[in-house]
Order: sequence, then C-alpha cells, then structure tokens
Amino acid sequence: MKRIINTIVYAVFVLSVSGLAHISHAQEVVVDNDSGVSARAMGMGGAQIAASEDVTAVIYNPAALARIKKTEGQFGINVMKRKVDTTLKSSFGTGRTSTETDFSGIGTVGIAYPVPTERGSLVFGLGYNRVKDFSGRLKVDGYNDYLLGDQTGESIEDGSLGIISIAGAVDVSPNVSLGVSMDIWYGDYRRDNRMLLNDTTENYSQLDITGVDDEISAWSIKPAILYHKDNFRLGAYARLPMTFYIKENNYLEWYSREDGAYFRLYDNPDPESEFVDDIYSDNMSYRIKAPMQMGLGMAWGTPGRSCLAFDIVYENWTQARLIYPSDYISEPNHFRDKYRSSLNWKVGLENKLPFFNSIGRIGYIHNPLSFMGPRGNESETSPIRVTKERNFITFGLGKEFDESFKMDIGYSYGIWSQEEVPREDEESRSRLYMSLTYRMMDF
Repeated sequence: MKRIINTIVYAVFVLSVSGLAHISHAQEVVVDNDSGVSARAMGMGGAQIAASEDVTAVIYNPAALARIKKTEGQFGINVMKRKVDTTLKSSFGTGRTSTETDFSGIGTVGIAYPVPTERGSLVFGLGYNRVKDFSGRLKVDGYNDYLLGDQTGESIEDGSLGIISIAGAVDVSPNVSLGVSMDIWYGDYRRDNRMLLNDTTENYSQLDITGVDDEISAWSIKPAILYHKDNFRLGAYARLPMTFYIKENNYLEWYSREDGAYFRLYDNPDPESEFVDDIYSDNMSYRIKAPMQMGLGMAWGTPGRSCLAFDIVYENWTQARLIYPSDYISEPNHFRDKYRSSLNWKVGLENKLPFFNSIGRIGYIHNPLSFMGPRGNESETSPIRVTKERNFITFGLGKEFDESFKMDIGYSYGIWSQEEVPREDEESRSRLYMSLTYRMMDF
C-alpha cells in the first residue's frame, strides 16, 4: 500500500504546494519576475511613461525619445539579492528554512541618435535591457502531512529574459510626439529540483531529481504617444498582444526504497540500481499567447531636474492562452482559472539637491502577483492566498559631472508573502542599479 500511495508523490510533490517548484512552468516565469530598467528610472519607482528623458525610453515610452536633443549612450549594471523564508506546517510542528541568492550582470546598453531636422524632432534608439531575472533558491525542511513523511529539498533557478529594442520617435505637432518600438525578446530559464521524502515509521525513502531547461523567445510592437506642454507631460503606450515561443527540455529521476536505509538529499543513485522507479526525459515546443499591456503616465516639472511622476499599467493575464503541440493534452483554461488581472501603479519624485550638483529620487511600486494557482489539477493541490501584496520602495541619486557625463544609482526593496497549504513563503528582493550616461556635446 505504501508503494501505491507514493506512485503519485512526484506529481503532488512538484505540481502541488507540497512540492518545491516555486515557479513550476515557463508561463509563470514570463508573467512575473520583472527586474526594472535603468538606475534613474528605478530611483523613481519606474514611473517613466511620461518622465523618461534618456535612451531607456525604448522600454518605458518610445515617444519620449523625441525629447532627446543630443546623441547619447548609456551603460548600466544590476545587482540583486533575493531571500525566501519558507514555513512548512504540519501536525508534528513547524519547519522553517531560509535561502538567499545573489546575482549581478548587465542591465542596460543603449544609444539614441537625433536626426538633424529644421523643425520638430526625429530620434532613433537602439538598446538592450534585461527585463526579467529568474535566479533564486527555495528550500523546505519538515514533516509533510500530505506525503506522510519528513520532507527536505531544494529548488535552484537561473536565467533571465532580455529585450533588444529598435525604436523611433517624431514630433507631429509642437506638443505631441509619436513613437514605436519593435522588441525582440530572448532568454532562458533553468530549474533543478532535489526532493526527498523519508518515512521512518515504514522504512520508506523516496528521492526525486527533476529539472527543466527552457529557451524563451518572442517579439512585440509598442506604439506610444507623449503630450508635452510647459511643465506637464502625459504619456501612454499599448504593447500589442504577443506570442512567447518556448523550447523546453525536462528530465526526471525517481528512486524509492523500503530496505530500512534512507537516501540523502544529494545522493546520486546508480540509474541501473534496483531502486529505480522511473527515469524520463523529454523535449517539446509550445507557445504562450500573451495579452495586450497598456500604460498611462503623467509627470509635472522638468524630468532630470525636478519632477513628480505617476504611472499605471494594466495587464489581464486571464486572457492569455497556452498552445501546446496537437498530441499533447493541456490543462483546460490554464490562464483563466489560475491567474488574475493586475493593475500596477508607480509613483516617483526627483529633485535637485543643494550639494555636489546632484539629484535625489524616491519612489514606490505596487506590483501584485498574477499567479493564483493551484499548480496542478490533483485534488490535493491548493490555490495560493496572497497574505502580503508585492510592493517596493525605491531610492536614487544622480550626479552630473558636466553637461555630457552623469552617473545614476538606484535602489529598490520589496517584500511579499503567500500561503499555499501546507507551505508559506515570505520573499524579499533588493536591487542596486548603476548606470553611466554620455551625451555628445558640440565643440
């Protein structure tokens, strides 16, 4: 009977809340994990739809490129620290674990070129921006009432998603600019899980070694508009519906024993041993039809000097669709049943400081989680209850060394939590952004 019960352990272990797959599929990866772009922007909470004034407008609002008057280039790096505290509740007590992940890498590389014109403005931009980070770790350690044993394990994630943007903007009237960007998305996502279940009452031990390696690509088009007059700006964009293409490779090694001995978490059993229950690998390609994303922003003041900005961004992931190969039976209504629409809002302020020719910034981001679960279709799985929404506070500092060269630093910190019975996770992320901008001057 014990062996029969545990034939379903893998499915429950990975897809349900008792598993370690904090992010279990590529569709969840591409929805969340936004990393933010640009040190100046993130110092202001990312409120840039109307307030953007540098080459990162290719991401925030392509129409804002028209406000750039000099050829400029920008280079930036990001540093991230992610911490996850996990609590596993059971009738035998509470198990608590904590993991931390550090990452650093290129965040932004871009150039903007204003074409000389007699009237108005015509500006082209080209840039790369790292928009999503997947690096992370998660551990559990405690008794699991669902699986009737001591559960330990670790899930390690890695990868990122970046965008190469080609954009242009033009003034169509003294107060209105139009712009558009074509974005090429590419990246990868890797996850490796080690999951161990030991039942000392029946001398049963099971070790699951699973992993996935995804290649992610897409392209999108984002038309945008910016109204600017005196010290007021109003901007908007619509990222048109797009399709993510996923190439997935996954593997499974599943071992169990009832001989009175127990596996250890980082054992590597012989695939030819008597303990093998299943060894499996597979690859497949599928698509994610993503919904339209719409953004609206307002700014008062002079961006780059003294400015107050506010953005709202709406995206309804319940409208998304998974398109699997014809021979694959997919989960019905995956996005409609397991996701929620989200309305993100951001507010930011920058102002000149009375020392060192510098600019101080502060901001706030409300970015609710979209995935509500449950992770699988089994009766044992549980939906996700958000106990603390995802919010960030941000700070920044900019220093102009002269008219052509400046340096910006931004910092963001956010904390949120969710419950997925019998597990609770509290996650915090802090990011440091640093960028250098050079504007070509007339000599």
